[in-house]
Amino acid sequence: MTPLLDRRRELELITTALRTAATAGSGSLIVVTGGIGTGKTALLRALPALAERHGTRTLTAGGAPLERDLPYGLAGQLLEPLRPGAALEPPGPDPYGELLAPVAEHSAREPLLLLVDDLHWADPPSLRWLGRLARRLPDWPVTLVAALREGDPGAEEPRVQDITDRAAHVLRPGPLTQAGTAALVAAALGRPADPAYVTACREATGGNPMFLTATLAALSALPGAGHGHGDLGPAAERARTVRELRLPALRERLAVALRSQPGPVRELAKALAVLGDGTDAELVGRLAGLDTTGQEEAARGLRRLGLLAEGPEPRFVHHAVRDAVEDSMTPAEHEHVHVLAALLLHRGGHPAEQAAAQLLAAPSCQDGWTVEALRAAAEAAERRGAHQDAARYLRRALLGASPSGPDRAALLADLATVERAFDPLAAVRHISQALLLLPSAAQRAEAAVRIPPSLLGGGPPPVVEAVGKLACELGEPGRLTGDERELALGLEARLRHAAVTGPGGLPLCAARLRELGPVPALGTAAERELVTVLLHGATMSQSLSAAEVAPLAGRVLQHEPASPDHVHTALPLLVHVLIATDSLEAIGPWLRTASERARARRATVPQALIAIEHTHVLVAQGRLADARAGADEALALGVADWATLQSMTAIVLVALETRDAELARRLLSYRPEGADHGYRPSSLQLIRGSCAARRGDLPTALEYFLDWGRSAERADWRNPAVFPWRAWAAGLHYRLGEAGRAHDLIDEEYARATAWGAPVAIGRAQRVKGALTAGEKGVALLRESAATLEGAVNGMERARTALLLGRRLLRAGRAEAETWLRLARDQALVCGAPWLAEGAGRDLRTLAGSRTRQTVAALTRAERRVAQLAARGASNREIAEQLEVSSRAVEKHLTHAYRKLNLAGRTQLADVPDLLAEPGTAVPPGTYRTAAGDRTEPKHRGT
Repeated sequence: MTPLLDRRRELELITTALRTAATAGSGSLIVVTGGIGTGKTALLRALPALAERHGTRTLTAGGAPLERDLPYGLAGQLLEPLRPGAALEPPGPDPYGELLAPVAEHSAREPLLLLVDDLHWADPPSLRWLGRLARRLPDWPVTLVAALREGDPGAEEPRVQDITDRAAHVLRPGPLTQAGTAALVAAALGRPADPAYVTACREATGGNPMFLTATLAALSALPGAGHGHGDLGPAAERARTVRELRLPALRERLAVALRSQPGPVRELAKALAVLGDGTDAELVGRLAGLDTTGQEEAARGLRRLGLLAEGPEPRFVHHAVRDAVEDSMTPAEHEHVHVLAALLLHRGGHPAEQAAAQLLAAPSCQDGWTVEALRAAAEAAERRGAHQDAARYLRRALLGASPSGPDRAALLADLATVERAFDPLAAVRHISQALLLLPSAAQRAEAAVRIPPSLLGGGPPPVVEAVGKLACELGEPGRLTGDERELALGLEARLRHAAVTGPGGLPLCAARLRELGPVPALGTAAERELVTVLLHGATMSQSLSAAEVAPLAGRVLQHEPASPDHVHTALPLLVHVLIATDSLEAIGPWLRTASERARARRATVPQALIAIEHTHVLVAQGRLADARAGADEALALGVADWATLQSMTAIVLVALETRDAELARRLLSYRPEGADHGYRPSSLQLIRGSCAARRGDLPTALEYFLDWGRSAERADWRNPAVFPWRAWAAGLHYRLGEAGRAHDLIDEEYARATAWGAPVAIGRAQRVKGALTAGEKGVALLRESAATLEGAVNGMERARTALLLGRRLLRAGRAEAETWLRLARDQALVCGAPWLAEGAGRDLRTLAGSRTRQTVAALTRAERRVAQLAARGASNREIAEQLEVSSRAVEKHLTHAYRKLNLAGRTQLADVPDLLAEPGTAVPPGTYRTAAGDRTEPKHRGT
């Protein structure tokens, strides 16, 4: 049972009245009034126990809306215990006197306490009887406590006023204090509550006992709340939950209270519910249809009822009141008031999104002005980065557009433009629909160029065909001018980008690029987009050299603003081109600027795609740890839900370069088998090959790489600077004992890399050739690779070459092996490749152990024996006694040993490999000796 809190003053007054009636025989009337939920009924329920302590009998009754037409219903409830079975309505000429008689007779024997709840719902005869009783109370030991809801129309009736005017005291229970709130919350939790939680409860409910009790009950019913709300999270999270909690259990009670109100009060409540808190009072009045006086009177009614908070502006005390108001409206009322609110907001110059929010709640309104209002709201939402809100407004606007007219097509195109920021696949669908409705070729082209080229290439073939027909209809770009030329260039860029799905298209890019002249125009976005696609095609097909491609790609980047919108064009292909040409100086800062602007716009898709572009750059630089973080960022933004595999090339490369099995598994799970179609090579084949190689299934791994290579050749993807699949396959052939095939593949790779002319591709091919070639010729090739990669953009390739060269020199016993191994280890750590650094470290330890064994062998027998004893912890005196020599001789031998072993002192002796081994003892391969015994190194991981 809910405890009675913060009602000490009320109980003291009632106690005094009971005591006076019992001792002096003089009763009184006490009225308890206030708005809904203030605890009037709870106070009445606490009084019988109080009356019993004063030797007073209690009689109770309560009014109800459905019993207002039952004569003497409430009086009968009170008198039933005094006259069991008697008729409800006395038949005599003076029924009120007959009903007063039992009270007088019984009160003569013992004092009475009459409790009447909800007096405002009492039937008229009972009210007249209570009025007669109220006049007789001073003569009888009877205390009458009546509760009524302030603000209810029934409380204003003359018969009720006749009763309450005779009250000795009018009690208005106030809201619970902070201490009272804390006590009620503690009773619900079973323990004291966090002060912030208590404050949140009081602020959210205004200290109203009804709202507070309902809130605590709803919190207990939340999934996972458990006993005492203990699983609702930290205090701040629980406070937010309290403020946002809905209270459906109160809706009907509040709706009943509202239905009894006069029309103006109900209309004001509807207006407040629809417009929300903080709305201009004049607008609220206009929506409610009330003048200033009527609005003020209606607001007083709601405030007396306890539904409006105190303050200059009308505001509901709790959002449960708004829910109740909305539930009380019929569908027709709901539609009408929201449409009217939208119209008033739209015509009154209020923010467009306020009118749009009203129209979202009134979907059947399709008047012409609604489209204008919703378009304006979508533009405002876009400016603040709320792309999904903008899309909701435009989808609502489609309800008012013609089924097949150009107005609908324009809305579909605008909707698609908005959706590109968070749902690119939906954007393509809506543009495809718009293409069927727009009347002119120019209008259709304007819509088509909003399709991101990457999605067009991976989209349904009918969409590609439609864009192709549109390009033919529009005509050749060279014959057009102005906007039509721009549109034609944009369509050409998209269609040439889509050519990666079939053979024959890419080799033509170089010829088309030459048609644009030695210095192609880059002044417009469409010109830059087409040149980018042509550069990418020439790069993939290796129709031009890196020296020819790099300068023009750099010019494109100089002309292109670092905008997040570049991801909706062909410009992301420029990153591939710059990486293939080893031209990364400017692209990193450019992408960082674009990323910052995308975050400011809160555009998810641009953020994800720019993260992928930056990840690709990091992979090309050999910064694998940073690249892995970039891939995680893109995946966390949901890129795998809508991006094509070609768009996710950088993430595939991260999985391959870092040997990350978990990332590989995630990539394979995102796309079903057969997701790649046509002639496009599937990046998943490379991942499957890498996974097979890691588990030791070399034949399967090789087949995956060769299969990818065959697909790449069919698609004219010939450049080894993009995917060095021949180098990977050559290594597998060699490990399988197929040296001839391995050399054939890497020779072709080297020839193509040399023709392309980028240092990273050439140095990588030289390294693999050197790894497959024995003797000094192989060492020479590795040295050539190191020289080619010196100063190149990819530090990881330098680390790999340094490691192979260091190992080859180590096996040959060359002194310079240590330099290369240290370089490999340090560079691998910088790149975030710990497995490579560990391999170099093992080789360095092996080299150090070999050198130490040679140094230990140079010690004299006496020096070695003294050093052994010192390494085991013996003191100079103990050594001298055991060897029967002087302490001076021990010091001399130790000094010579320190110098020969290059040690600083005694404490380092225990770490010298082989010092404790007896001369001539064989050391097993792969081990080295210390004072702790033989330590075995793991086998080297291949590079």
